[in-house]
Amino acid sequence: MSIRKLLDTNISAPTGEEIDAIITTESIDRDGEVLISQGMDSSEFDKNPIVFYNHDYAQPIGRVTQLKRGNNKIDATIEFAKRPEGFEGPFFPDFVKALVGQGIVKGISVGFMPKDGGVRKPTKKDKSMYGDGVSRVYSQWKLLEVSVAPLPANGDALVSAIKKGVVSPIDAEKFLNTKIRPKRIINIEMPDEGVLERVSRLDSERKARAKGRIWSGLSR
Repeated sequence: MSIRKLLDTNISAPTGEEIDAIITTESIDRDGEVLISQGMDSSEFDKNPIVFYNHDYAQPIGRVTQLKRGNNKIDATIEFAKRPEGFEGPFFPDFVKALVGQGIVKGISVGFMPKDGGVRKPTKKDKSMYGDGVSRVYSQWKLLEVSVAPLPANGDALVSAIKKGVVSPIDAEKFLNTKIRPKRIINIEMPDEGVLERVSRLDSERKARAKGRIWSGLSR
């Protein structure tokens, strides 16, 4: 049985093609459970350390190049996949990297499986360490996968990133199924508009809307 755990705001801004992330901490999660860092077995994961987006195996975005086990957390260095030479069009790993850099996507999630005898009900010592809210402790577990997770998503940051040109509205719609529209569209009638002028205006309007901008017609 595979279990997934999500941590929030544990990803650094990208440095080149890499990000640093805390993939687990020894603290109570939303389910009242705790993963013991020293109990991780990553031997199988190390053979193929692919990183996915939101646990979607059809959307690999990079790989883990380093795992560092601490006393109460596990750090990872994640390298984004590089655009293949000659590749044209939107490249999903680049899109995710831009979302991480803007703080829109902030979560890291692990998929794991408890080992035999590696899960227990909290003891008095567990409760004194983690709090009375702890319901289960995973002391021995296998790391199966690591994912960059989209929740919680920052909608305002996404709009801002599109306006700045960090990500395009076309990519946002394609990859996130999210349409970003201007809050207000101003239409101004242009008097005595000829055929060539109309073609130029419509082309300018189309390009502006594709970039998520408000087209006023004054720049014509």
